[in-house]
Amino acid sequence: MADYDFRYSLNQAPSATSDGSGCVQHDISAQACVQGGDEWVIVPGRHKTISVPAAELQTVLDMSNGAAKVAAYKQALQDNLNTQPVSVTGWGTAQMEALMDANDAATAAATGADEYITVTLGKSYPVSFTI
Repeated sequence: MADYDFRYSLNQAPSATSDGSGCVQHDISAQACVQGGDEWVIVPGRHKTISVPAAELQTVLDMSNGAAKVAAYKQALQDNLNTQPVSVTGWGTAQMEALMDANDAATAAATGADEYITVTLGKSYPVSFTI
């Protein structure tokens, strides 16, 4: 049996939910390579959308740039591997305002994450990383 190295791929820019859950979705795939090799392949059946609450992601984005920020971003992905977005329901004014506020927060965090990844870190999608 071969030994493998694993990494992950953020396949596209993080995106905001529009259901009032206030989450930022990250389209992640697992990749594998035989140790010592250089041919990375997508691991079948290991594709996931990880939903990170906008407030949690914004806390990471507000950190000064550096290794701690990168580690905190990766930790946020790990911590939210099985987080399910919870939509705001109802048609009352309070619910509609909550929905719009959550969507605005998610959009701001998603935009901030994309700018951090593409501008600050200078990456283009897909972005490969290890945890």
